[in-house]
Amino acid sequence: MVNEQNCKQEIDRLQQQYEHCVTEQDRLRLLLEQESQAREEAERALKNKANFVAFLSHEIRNPANGIIAMTDLLSDTRLTKEQKSYLEIIQTSNESLMELINGILDMSRLEAGKMTIANNPFDVVNTVEDLMYMLAPQAFKKEVEVILDVESEIPLFVIGDVLKVRQIFLNLMQNSIKFTHTGQIVFELKRMPSLYEDRINVGFAVRDTGIGMSEDQVARIFDVYAQVHENAEHHYGGSGLGLSITKNLVELLGGEIEVSSRQNEGTSIEIVLSFERYTDIPSIPFENDVLSGMRFLLLERQDTSRDVISNMLEGWGASVQAEKEVDAGLIERARNGEFDILLADRSTIHENQTFARLSEIKGLNIFLLARLGEKVEDEERSRFRSIITKPIRKLHLLNAILAMDKNVQD
Repeated sequence: MVNEQNCKQEIDRLQQQYEHCVTEQDRLRLLLEQESQAREEAERALKNKANFVAFLSHEIRNPANGIIAMTDLLSDTRLTKEQKSYLEIIQTSNESLMELINGILDMSRLEAGKMTIANNPFDVVNTVEDLMYMLAPQAFKKEVEVILDVESEIPLFVIGDVLKVRQIFLNLMQNSIKFTHTGQIVFELKRMPSLYEDRINVGFAVRDTGIGMSEDQVARIFDVYAQVHENAEHHYGGSGLGLSITKNLVELLGGEIEVSSRQNEGTSIEIVLSFERYTDIPSIPFENDVLSGMRFLLLERQDTSRDVISNMLEGWGASVQAEKEVDAGLIERARNGEFDILLADRSTIHENQTFARLSEIKGLNIFLLARLGEKVEDEERSRFRSIITKPIRKLHLLNAILAMDKNVQD
C-alpha cells in the first residue's frame, strides 16, 4: 500500500514537471516568434531607410550635377577677380557635396544589400598605375613623393570587379595624400600564395609618412562618420564615410584589410584580394635577364625610390650604382666608360654644374626622372635621351631602355 502511494506521488510529480516543460516550451516558442518578427521588422525598416536614403541621394545628385555643370560654364566666362574667388568656393563646395552624396549612396546600397559584384577580366596593375597617375600630382604639389613598387609576377589579367577595386584604392590614396604633408607615399603590389589553383591572391599596401594615428584612433578608423583627426591642428574635412565604405567593399569582395599606424610617423594599410585566374602571363612579360650586361648609374635622393628603382633594374639582370648625388669620382668613372645609362632624378641635377660635365660624355645615355606634371622645356629636354615620369611604371621604364638599346644597335 505504501509502495502504491509512493508510485502515485511520483507519477503526479512527473506529470507536473511535464506540464511545466510544455508551458516553458510554449513560452520560449512565443518569445522566438516575437524575436523573429521583431528582427524581420527591423530588417524591413533598415531596408526601407536604406532605399529612402538611396532614392534621396539620387534625387539630390541630379540638381547637384546641374549646379556643377553651370559652374563650369560660368568659369569660362569673363569674370572679375572677386567673382572668380567666389566661384572657386562654389566649385570646392560642389566637390565636397558630391563626395558626401556618393558616400551616402554607397553606404545605403551596402546596407540594403543591393551592392552587386561584377566579374570581368581586367589588368589589375594597369588599373592601379592609372589611378596613381591621376592622383600623384596632388601629392607632388605638397612636395610628397609617390612611389610605385610593383612585382612583375602579377598576371596581366585577372577576373574581378574593377570598379570596386578602383574605388577601394581611390579612397585609400586620397586619404593618404590628405594626411601626408612631408616624405612619401608608397603603393605596393605583390603576388600572395593561394591554396587554390584557379585563384590569384594579390597583396596591396599603401604606406605613408603622414601624421599617423594613436591606437584609439586606429580602433575607430572604420566607424561610419568617424573623423579620427577632427580635433587636429589641420582642418581636413570629409564625411567620415570613405574608409567605412572601403572596409565594406573589401569584405564584399571576400578580402581582408589591416591598419597599422604610429602618431607623427605614418600609416600602413594592407589589403589582400582574391581574384579568379584568367591568365598566367605576367604583367611585365620579359625575361629576368633582359638587361643583362647593362651598367646603370642612378642618381636619386629619396631613399625608398632609390631602392625601388635599383631593385627593378637588378631584377632584370642589370648592374646598378645608386647614389644620392653626383661627384667628381662618378664623373671620372663615367668618362672611363663604366656606365652605359645614367638615370637622374631632376632634384639631383637642378642648378648642378657638376652634372653638366656628365652630359658632355659621349656614349653615356642620360634619362631624366621627372615628376608627372613637371614642365621640361625644349632646351632642357634636348639634353636627355628620354624622360621617365614619376611615379615610375615598370613597363614604361623597361620599354624606354629597350628602345634606346635597339636604337644604339641599329
